Parts: sequence; structure tokens; C-alpha cells
Amino acid sequence: MEDHGLFMIRLCSDGAAYEAVPKRRLRLDIPNLGRSLTRRGDCELLLSNPQFMVVKWKHQAEVTIVDDGRMIIRNAADQGDARTIAETLLPDACR
Repeated sequence: MEDHGLFMIRLCSDGAAYEAVPKRRLRLDIPNLGRSLTRRGDCELLLSNPQFMVVKWKHQAEVTIVDDGRMIIRNAADQGDARTIAETLLPDACR
């Protein structure tokens, strides 16, 4: 598990994705975050409800974002890539 930066990053138990856990407690407004991410132009909203959303980032990674800030990141090349994705998708929420 990588433990520097804004998130703790670890490989999921099945080895198919990474989990990003924010180091401090978050409470995200998922509908508002979804609108913000789609307006940026690098995210496609695949699924959303008040508790979580699934986005496709740059036609590459599929990311599930939970309202407490946790993320499951699929199709990331490695932990560093997963960290970059997490910190890009939630830069303001973690500061």
C-alpha cells in the first residue's frame, strides 16, 4: 500500500483494480461532483445516485467514487497511475 499524498492507494484483493482511500474524512455531494466532472470534458458519467457514481476518465480508467471519498479505479497501469487519477478527480475535496 502506498501511503503518501492525499490518498492511501492499495491493490484490491482480486488484483483487478486499485482502491484509493482519502487520508481525511470527506463528505461529497455526488450529484454536484458528477456535473462538475462532466463539464470538465475528460469524464463521462456512466452511473450516478446520491451515494456513488461511476465515471470513465479519459476513455481509459473506470472509477467508482463513493460519497465518503473512497474510489475503486479500474484499468490503471500501476499505483502511481491510480494516485494521479484519484488526485485529478478530487483535487479540491482533499485540500
